[in-house]
Amino acid sequence: MHILTLYQSISRWFLLLTIAVSLAACGGGSGGSGGSDDGSSAQDPTSSEADSSYSINVELRDLDTDELVANPNPEKPVSVQVTLKRDNGDPVASANVTVTTTLGVLTPKSGIVKTNDSGVASLELDVEGQEVGSAGEIVVAYENISTDQEPYLPLRFSVAEPSLQLGYLNSNKQFVPGNLEILTQNLSSKGSTPISVFVQGPNGDLYSKRMEVVFSSTCSLSQPAVATLDSPITTTEGKATSTYTAKGCEGQDSVTASLAAYPSISAKGQLYVMPPELGSIEFVSAEPKIISIRGSGGKETSTLYFKVLSKDDLPISGAKVNFSLATETGDASLVSNFGTTNSAGEVSVLVSSGTVAMPVRVIASVTVPDGKSISTVSDELVISVGIPDQNSFSVAASILNPGGDSYDGATSTITVRAGDFFNNSIPDGTAITFTTEYGRITGSCTTVDGNCSVDWTSQNPRKPASYKFLDDNGQMSSLRTIENTDCPVPGVPSRGAPCPVSLGQPYGARSSILAYALGQETFVDANSNGRFDTGEDFEDLPEAFLDHNEDGAFGNKGNAGSCYLDGCPEVAGDEDWSADLNNNQVYDQGNGIYNGVLCSDAAEAEGTCSKELVHVRGQVTVLLAGNQPYGIFRTVEGDYSYEPEIETSVGESSRLSFYLSDKYNGPLPLNTKIEIESDKCKVDPKTSAVGNTSAFFPTVLSITVNVPDDAKQGSEYVKVRVTVPAPEGSSGTSITSSWQFKCTIN
Repeated sequence: MHILTLYQSISRWFLLLTIAVSLAACGGGSGGSGGSDDGSSAQDPTSSEADSSYSINVELRDLDTDELVANPNPEKPVSVQVTLKRDNGDPVASANVTVTTTLGVLTPKSGIVKTNDSGVASLELDVEGQEVGSAGEIVVAYENISTDQEPYLPLRFSVAEPSLQLGYLNSNKQFVPGNLEILTQNLSSKGSTPISVFVQGPNGDLYSKRMEVVFSSTCSLSQPAVATLDSPITTTEGKATSTYTAKGCEGQDSVTASLAAYPSISAKGQLYVMPPELGSIEFVSAEPKIISIRGSGGKETSTLYFKVLSKDDLPISGAKVNFSLATETGDASLVSNFGTTNSAGEVSVLVSSGTVAMPVRVIASVTVPDGKSISTVSDELVISVGIPDQNSFSVAASILNPGGDSYDGATSTITVRAGDFFNNSIPDGTAITFTTEYGRITGSCTTVDGNCSVDWTSQNPRKPASYKFLDDNGQMSSLRTIENTDCPVPGVPSRGAPCPVSLGQPYGARSSILAYALGQETFVDANSNGRFDTGEDFEDLPEAFLDHNEDGAFGNKGNAGSCYLDGCPEVAGDEDWSADLNNNQVYDQGNGIYNGVLCSDAAEAEGTCSKELVHVRGQVTVLLAGNQPYGIFRTVEGDYSYEPEIETSVGESSRLSFYLSDKYNGPLPLNTKIEIESDKCKVDPKTSAVGNTSAFFPTVLSITVNVPDDAKQGSEYVKVRVTVPAPEGSSGTSITSSWQFKCTIN
């Protein structure tokens, strides 16, 4: 049954009346006739105007009812009817007319149709896919007549909204426009319900064509969304169903369904979501997790976040949360004792540090409707000194002997680990500065969880900038090698062999790396009050410096604070560099008092300490090891030889040592491989490798020679093969050298 409202009926009659009046005023439809106002049909034969001896009328009509249509809609094609008559009113039959449109599609596509005996030609216009409100024109041409030329006019139209409605079917299966079918209108705080809508077509039946329906609600469109709706949904037999799920929405929610193609065609409904029942409170985070004691110059506050949830894990807004410190020890404080949760159920409290370094926890509690309280405790917030102290500062290298004496690009990761006086992690973002003797290093990093790392890379410089000495060849050299320095151990060849002990200063291929940061000196807290007091022992630090020759003394003779005048422990410290904290251009020793933020007020007044900071520091050495191996054997008798002979009886064993180094008499690069090959004489180990080391002397491999009971007498040469790996990431090749010793079985 076609259901029309009173409004629709009145609208349709008004439309027909308007069309009729318009047609009467212009002679019916578009186009017109060429007669003058006084009925004369005279025409200037030289005029460029179209032949006006014909009248052309164009109308849009419903394909089913043949009723006049003012404007087509995208859901249904219309008939375009062209009536062609002579000026005297006689129809023009069997005439081909050509129809064109600026919008939509004509059928037939050519637009050419023939008039019937009544002078009428018909074809179809389809504006499917065209936007509502779009304007178009239909032009008819016959012989030399075209309705886009005077005195004719084209038929102008615009795309109308289709006569579709959204609604639901009541219990009598009658269509109720404008409303949604909501199965459950009172939902729990996390409940769901299906919501359906029906599409009614122009004839009053459910619209069978598949259409997309968009569902939304006030809560689903909020930021953040506190409800969800499946959307869009494609209709099936005129019906679309979405599922509404509450996810924090509370109270009344308005739901809207509209056609995706025609948003103004819509239906609405409402439902009610019950408020959530308070269920729990949880700790979320502390930002930052470490803060500094008051007056230390670091960040002294941290924000702690908590979240209140319902029993079904939805956030609860507007809940009052009370805060308190879990311990009364120390003088940390809360900026506020309570707070109210936001729409996400979150609430925060600000904690301010005191003058005591200690861990702090905050208790957050909320009262449920029955009057009981539920609580949670935050994770530990650390109130630290906020800056590193000297004995909690260490520097390490991932690879101590990366190589790089003869090539660029060998790398090692340098890591600083720093703690405060209580050996707690220092706050994130503490700046650490680095400098290196040789190669290149990233200049700084900032700590995360008390650590930070930078990369050291081999490149120039690889030797002192100006320091020279007279070597044992009588030449001026920068570094000692096994080719320019006599080994002090008797029996070792004077040149070209590893020396069992250090060759002395200046060491070759050793790069000192200094890391330093602002911090405080270390003291012994005898009375455990967390403060330096007069009379307590402390480490009085001099200024930090890069110790080129690794003797522990600042030896740059160009600086007034150098050990040069009094005598330095070792030579070759001429290029030591000082991190001049006070910018006085003099290397300063300790000032005789404790320096650090833990200086007590009483001790500061007595002049035995100061809250001024110093550089805490650490140094590590990496080897720019050479990649050319040098080796020599040492027998158990203490003889050194490049090719010794070992005599062993059947069933017995013997030993010898193999010394292996680079030209600087230090270890070869990490993972240099040592392989021993034998047949009759069984050796142990058969393989070995250079470890991670920055030793001052060669690698020593102890070789055991075992002769089994069934071995035959005779001799063989046991080969020792050393392979230095190619530089990582380079196109170079490994370097292999071999040595041997004679093994004789008696």
